[in-house]
Amino acid sequence: MFRRLGLRLWNTYSRCEKSLYTNGTWSVKRLCLPDFLGIGLPQSGTTWLYENLRCHPHLNLPSTKELHYFDRQFHRSLRFYSSQFDLCSDRIHGEITPGYSRLIPERIQFIRKIIPNVRLILLVRNPIQQQWSTARRILSRIPNKQLHDIDEAQFYAIFRGQVGPEGDYIRGHHAKQVVNLLDNWLSIFPREQLYIGYFDDIVKSPKTLLREIFSHIGVSGDVDWNAFPYGEAANKNPDFPLPESFREFLEDMHRNDINILCERFGAPTQWRTNKS
Repeated sequence: MFRRLGLRLWNTYSRCEKSLYTNGTWSVKRLCLPDFLGIGLPQSGTTWLYENLRCHPHLNLPSTKELHYFDRQFHRSLRFYSSQFDLCSDRIHGEITPGYSRLIPERIQFIRKIIPNVRLILLVRNPIQQQWSTARRILSRIPNKQLHDIDEAQFYAIFRGQVGPEGDYIRGHHAKQVVNLLDNWLSIFPREQLYIGYFDDIVKSPKTLLREIFSHIGVSGDVDWNAFPYGEAANKNPDFPLPESFREFLEDMHRNDINILCERFGAPTQWRTNKS
């Protein structure tokens, strides 16, 4: 009982504290809030990005990659969030939490209110490859099973966004989600504050991608590249290629939204399928 009461009091304090900051009674200048946020997406190279950004001499990232403040930890105070960054550092602060890509507009509006000039980074992967990577990762957890022994119906269930083998809910229609989340963020933040990078470039031109991100968040791209793990592969998975039947299914599922990603947001044209 006392624990529940303590949690309610803490949540009430957190709401009041946030209100005092958003209405200007308290100044956010007293806090150390991030200059940039990596907002997603899962299985799209965010760990690779985190490991490289933390090597830059002018950047400061927390020792934990995903703080999850604006989604899972939002019941905590802004002062708590501020404490996750090095107050003594004169470097540019930031954090990467892929779950932020799915924030509701009200939460995005809160971020705009407290850190209006924050720079945003979104890494996107070909939705077909992303869903295949996610399915392999989930199904590889089944005890005493190899991927080639797993019933095809379980793959299709994950592709459709149904319940996974461990009872976990799997989000489907990834391409449509990307379009929707981009619309959510860009309805609140100016386009110039959002950098959209593509997983393809982690493989093909990682240094160029990093230089563009460095420029976006305001640090020099003139660095000692020997100090960066830019050449390490992102999102390693067991060698199990995408079967043609799965590819056709996923292409049909994502075709229209992939076209939107290419036309509106500059996604690689090779993502498009041959069918119209």
